[in-house]
Amino acid sequence: MNRPTSVLLRGYQCECHTSRLANSDATTLLGSVDVETAPQAVRWIRVAVRTLSPTLNSEAFEEAWQWLSEDHHDALQSLVQGEPVTLTLQQGATTIQWTARPVQFLKLTTRHGINLPACTQEYGPARQRE
Repeated sequence: MNRPTSVLLRGYQCECHTSRLANSDATTLLGSVDVETAPQAVRWIRVAVRTLSPTLNSEAFEEAWQWLSEDHHDALQSLVQGEPVTLTLQQGATTIQWTARPVQFLKLTTRHGINLPACTQEYGPARQRE
């Protein structure tokens, strides 16, 4: 007897938001990614912070460096235990916040197998124009 496959997939949703002190209720989503593992979630944040770190003021740089060198281990452990993580840096009047949290994704379809709807051929990845 075949065991039914789950329609839910475990993963992590990561986001980066910014806000200004003058209007802290309004946030801007700068980027987001859905990943399968906790290490991938922490890696996404680490890459973004490392990329941004040369532009940070000294206080924000110190906080970023602390997270990159030590605190990311705690973040990874929290995600593995099912807890969300947040890294917040203050750069002048701008707050930059990265979040990662465990989620369950609804498995809608798969591109593997032979029983795909006909529209998958028509609306597949963009083809190069001739």
